[in-house]
Amino acid sequence: MNRPRVMAAALAALALGCSHEDTATASDILITAPTGRLAELERVWSVAELPDGRVVIPQSRAVLRADLTAGVADTLGRLGEGPGEYKQPFRTLLLHGGIAVMDAQLSRLTVWNPDGTVRSTTPLSRYASFGGVLDTVGHAWFEQLPANISIGDVNEAGRAKDSTGIYRMTLPGPLYDTVAKIYEIGKVTIRFGNGTLRGEGATFRPRLYQTPDVWGVQPDGGLWIARGRENRIDRMTADGKWTIGMPRAFEPIPVTKADRRKMHSFPGLPSSSVLDTMYEPMAETKGPFAEAVAGPDGEVWTRMHQPAGYRRERYAVFPVSGPSTRTVSLPLGRVLVAVTARNLYTIHEDDDGFWELERYDRPAEGAR
Repeated sequence: MNRPRVMAAALAALALGCSHEDTATASDILITAPTGRLAELERVWSVAELPDGRVVIPQSRAVLRADLTAGVADTLGRLGEGPGEYKQPFRTLLLHGGIAVMDAQLSRLTVWNPDGTVRSTTPLSRYASFGGVLDTVGHAWFEQLPANISIGDVNEAGRAKDSTGIYRMTLPGPLYDTVAKIYEIGKVTIRFGNGTLRGEGATFRPRLYQTPDVWGVQPDGGLWIARGRENRIDRMTADGKWTIGMPRAFEPIPVTKADRRKMHSFPGLPSSSVLDTMYEPMAETKGPFAEAVAGPDGEVWTRMHQPAGYRRERYAVFPVSGPSTRTVSLPLGRVLVAVTARNLYTIHEDDDGFWELERYDRPAEGAR
């Protein structure tokens, strides 16, 4: 490609937000220009896209309904314990034409109609509401929780060191079954303090850059698991049939001093200032990916680990069938939180510690 054509391609990428060229590899699909955003948010863990293009965003003290094109938002419900109220909203989805939000503290599911009126409030098992995921056919899904904490080098968590169960509960519960096992990467014990009994403390952390198994649920009740050691996607249909995915080749990346990160403690801990001066424990090599998210069509996107100093985020795209051959590149720091039929939703942290939600066009399936 000659110089004028390279410049033309770069200009086209800036104008359209999607190109075939990237500094990492020429085969990446390059996405650059957001189509909407909303700033000054808390960390966003869940997003639901409404038919009119707005999105629902749970925050610690509000459920936002936002127009990212205009950059404005209103709220659904309010803080409290009555109908249409919440104390800790954390996950949302569209449920039979309504807007459903799980409340971890009140252990219940509230569904609003599109006009903002309350359709229903349903109690949930405490186990299901603690980090659970819902499908649209009456199930809550959640990981096996620790029964106790070990003070050894690895957090035993009251279970076998090498696996964690994925549970499926038929609502309203409380009975559930084990539908899958994921690899347990374990946690290391980090001790800190000033050498006195009163000043000693410990925290449990997974090693940075280890790749765990990551899982999610499709609206129709299907399950997917991104296998961190094999770099593949295994899928279970709603009726329990499994398909083992095709691995995508990857080379482990050696971890260097440039990969070190400072710890961040929770505000209010007595030793927060001590923890913030310490480094996270690291694995010796980086696995294939850090986290994963799936679209409603079952396509899974994994955020790829890269050598220190990289300049853009890269995602490996795993189709429902066949090998993973596409890689999508996003601006640095953008982490996917949702993939819809039309859009990609990412978050990134600004210099003031707030989070910004951005929307990008999802590239077509055949894009290269």
